[in-house]
Order: sequence, then structure tokens, then C-alpha cells
Amino acid sequence: MRNVSALAIAAILGLGAWHAASAADLPRAAPRAPAVFAPITSWTGCYIGGNAGAGWGSGELSTSAGTISGSSDSARFVGGGQIGCDWQTGAWVFGIRNMFDWADAERSGTIGSGPFTGFSGRIENDWLDLLTGRIGYAMQPNWLLYFQGGAAWRKNSLTVFNPAGVEVGSTSRTRTGWTVGVGSEYKFSPNWSVFVEYNHADFGTTTGTSPLGVSFSAKSDVDVVLFGLNWRPGGWRY
Repeated sequence: MRNVSALAIAAILGLGAWHAASAADLPRAAPRAPAVFAPITSWTGCYIGGNAGAGWGSGELSTSAGTISGSSDSARFVGGGQIGCDWQTGAWVFGIRNMFDWADAERSGTIGSGPFTGFSGRIENDWLDLLTGRIGYAMQPNWLLYFQGGAAWRKNSLTVFNPAGVEVGSTSRTRTGWTVGVGSEYKFSPNWSVFVEYNHADFGTTTGTSPLGVSFSAKSDVDVVLFGLNWRPGGWRY
């Protein structure tokens, strides 16, 4: 009986050893790779960038001695930089931005009747500053459509000349107005985006008086179309 028990134990141990050896020869399962999620773009964060485009001015220029019939000049270069921050919730994006551009824009005209016939006036604008809030909607994760509006400032100067081209009066001041605009922005990499936008700004009326006692006023506004590039250090979020 003892011999049978010994043989049984030996058989069990031998079978276990054979299973262990067989298991060692089986191929091991490859370790499971960690889950990888596609990055989701977010517009939340701050940015800085540059822009360039064209601006058109329009307005009315008149004096107490007669009406100046003027004509708007062709498009002028506008360019500068911008800085801002956005916050996204769902597909909606809310932000604030300040854009400062240099502008080579002017408007001129000539008095066509009255005692100062032949006198001329010129309105010049050296720079444009737009501080706006914006509301956008992400049509796609990387594509944003937005509307914006806020305050506008510009350096506005008005100069009056006699028929010989001699300056007889001038005024220069920083004008305050309002602005509205629309645009589209596209993120082509984690940290970079491009945009195109249109803005209209209105600056009310500028007035002054020449040494000859001629009072004059000018009502002006400006329209700009801009293309820009923004750098966003935040990049993708997970």
C-alpha cells in the first residue's frame, strides 16, 4: 500500500512538473498598451500676434465759409499687433482683445463756393486702437467664427490750406469712438492660428477754428480688412 501511495504522489508531482514545463513553453501575451486619446483643441488661453491689411476712410468735411466737396482716397496699408485671451465653454468662446495698428490714411477736399473758394482741407489718421470683446462659436474644433465690438481710438488731425497751399489752420487730437466687426479664425497647429476679419469704427466729429476765424468740422469713420497670425502657448489639452 505504501508503494502505491508513493507511486501516486510521484505521479502527481511528475504531472505538475510537466504542466509547469509546458506552460513555460507557451508564448506570453503581449502587455496591453496604455489607452491613447486624440488631443482635443481648446481656444481657452491667451495669445499674441501680428496683422496686416487695408483700410478705407469716409466722412464729411465742411467749414463755416463753404462746403468742401471731397473724395475718399483709395485703400491704405494698415498693420500692427494684437494681444488677447479667450475662454471656451462647450462650442462657445468668449474673449477680450486689444489691437493696435499703424494706418496711413487720409481724406482731402476743396471748398467749391463762397469767399474761401479754393481753400482745401485734409484729414489724416496715424494709428488705430481697438479694444473689443468677442463672442465666437466653434463650427469645428479648429475653426472659430466670431463677432466682436467695443471701443476705438485713433489719432486724427485736420489741416486747412489756402489756394497757394499755405496752412491756415489745423487741429490734432485723439478721437474716441466705437467699433464692431466679424471674423473667422483657424488653428492649423497646437500653438498657431490664422484669422481674417472685417471691422468698422466710427469716431464722430472733429472741430476746430483757423486763425482767419473759419470754423471747420470733419466727421469720419474707417473700415478695415485684416489678415493675422496668433501664437497660443497653451496648445492642446487632454
